[in-house]
Amino acid sequence: MDEIGICKVCHEDLAYIEEEGDWGVYVTCPICGSHSAICEYSGAENKAAAETEAIQMWNMGKIIAESRGE
Repeated sequence: MDEIGICKVCHEDLAYIEEEGDWGVYVTCPICGSHSAICEYSGAENKAAAETEAIQMWNMGKIIAESRGE
């Protein structure tokens, strides 16, 4: 699995993988609230691939940022 990079918004190194029920995962930053899109999966065997996809999106900067005016 890839390593989770720093947050592109607040530049903190605290991001982690969060689960959405038994069907999706995403990477989120507890400091600023930014997160990747939810990567859906079905079955435990596909969860690792969904986690890798979420980490890759996060590391590329494809995130949803919580900021003023949104």
